[in-house]
Amino acid sequence: MTEQQQYNDGKLHYAFYSGCCFQGTDARFFDILQQVFDKVDVELHLIPDAVCCGAGVIEERSELTSLSINARNMASAEKMGLPFYTPCSTCFNVISNVQKRLGEDAKLFDQVNEILAEDGIEYKGDCKLTHTLWMLAQDVGLSKLRSRITNPLNGIRVASYYGCHTRNPADIQQYESSQNPTSLEDILKVLGVEIVDYETRDDCCGYHINWPNNQLAQKMTGSVLQGAHKQNVDLMVTSCPLCFKNLDGVQPKALAAAGQDFQLPVLFLPELVGLACGMSSSDMKLDFHSVPVNVRL
Repeated sequence: MTEQQQYNDGKLHYAFYSGCCFQGTDARFFDILQQVFDKVDVELHLIPDAVCCGAGVIEERSELTSLSINARNMASAEKMGLPFYTPCSTCFNVISNVQKRLGEDAKLFDQVNEILAEDGIEYKGDCKLTHTLWMLAQDVGLSKLRSRITNPLNGIRVASYYGCHTRNPADIQQYESSQNPTSLEDILKVLGVEIVDYETRDDCCGYHINWPNNQLAQKMTGSVLQGAHKQNVDLMVTSCPLCFKNLDGVQPKALAAAGQDFQLPVLFLPELVGLACGMSSSDMKLDFHSVPVNVRL
């Protein structure tokens, strides 16, 4: 019997991998997630002794190190008997790629397990990975989510933004079309908002380019924001916390560099879900945003 079955309390339980962005300055998002998921009967269990996924950087120096640390994290979730949930799209992308790589190469699989065995750990390869999008849209389900809405956000014009890392590469996408995903829009429709199409919806926001080429990153960020602004949206919503950090935090500099002076509020998806479920802007800590959220929600 798995630990998931042992709970038998009507809730969905997940091994929670926070990644780095939900620590330090963004630790508030962990509190927000817990509040929101409590509304839809989801309980998170922190993976013990989890380590950074490497964000695709470690593998540039040592693929084996990247494979080993991420297999270690997945092995911990396997031991817990719970699905592996991360709200970070970059973590999801990196760990999904590791899972696929080890599933296709038996020699590497054995080599990684030899390394893990030094700490008494075994990676079996049967870890189920998921992300906020599919936890809400498929595991919780749209019907249940709809039943928890007490503050429908009718009339609010929203630009939805996935970012790159839950969509690409296409061969790691297990849940929906990487070229035409709909899960974010499906969730937003339940919240009552009006979803507005815009030409830069599928463009990269430039988050991971900030360090090697800050000017290019700001140009990309500004382009995404301008594309949404042209459609007179009230706000933008993203399912990626790193895209949120960029589109909200870098927005003033990016728009100034582009000669633009508008402000476009950006929300992380769980924040908007929480508001629709009756939580306050204080509960969702909207005062921490760089761009004021002046929309009536």
